[in-house]
Parts: sequence; C-alpha cells; structure tokens
Amino acid sequence: MIDRIRLTAAAKIQLSTLKRKTGIEHYNSICRHALCISLANPSIPPSEELNFNGGLEIDWRVFAGGNDELYLNLIMSRAVADGLGCSIENIRRVCASHLHRGLSYLVGKDDDYLVYGAGAF
Repeated sequence: MIDRIRLTAAAKIQLSTLKRKTGIEHYNSICRHALCISLANPSIPPSEELNFNGGLEIDWRVFAGGNDELYLNLIMSRAVADGLGCSIENIRRVCASHLHRGLSYLVGKDDDYLVYGAGAF
C-alpha cells in the first residue's frame, strides 16, 4: 500500500538537525519516532499541500524496520478515527502529515529531551 515515504526539503533539513543533535545514525529511526509522537496527539494535523521537490524518499520497508504491518495498521487506525477512511491516497496523506508534524515536534524539543529523554528512539 505504501512503497516509499516521501519527505519535503524542510523535513530533510529537520532530519539533518535531529541527526546532528541526537547522534542517531539513520533517518528511518528518527522518522518512526516522529510518526508515533504525532499519532499519539489526538488532534488532526493541519491540512497542507506538501511539496516534495528537494526532499528525500525512504523505502517503506526500511522506514518500518521489519514492522510493516504494525505501522500500516497504526496509520490506518488513525485515518479511520479521523473519519478519512482507508483509501490508498488517504493512508499516504495521513502518513505524510503525521510524519511531518512529528518531525516539527522533535525539532522544537529542547536539546536535553533529545539527548537524554528520547529513549524511545
């Protein structure tokens, strides 16, 4: 259903910042954490048109780290809970919006949280 995770140029910069601050080597680990942080927030991410030019792509299987079904089910559950349904387009949109919101949350956290309090990474 999801083959690749697409990220905007701004998200690419956020990932580089988080990688530098945390020392976490792989973008996929940071992205998984960002997705889960956003999914845990009960509000719906703001609707926006994302421009993926200059961004990057991560293969879904690499992103999911062997937990493809788990992450897909989390995203599908959230889509249903938000009244969006489970069309392929909605699943991709929900994934992208939560991933980008989660990255924004992480970049906005103070350095102490990122270094000492991010045990879920």
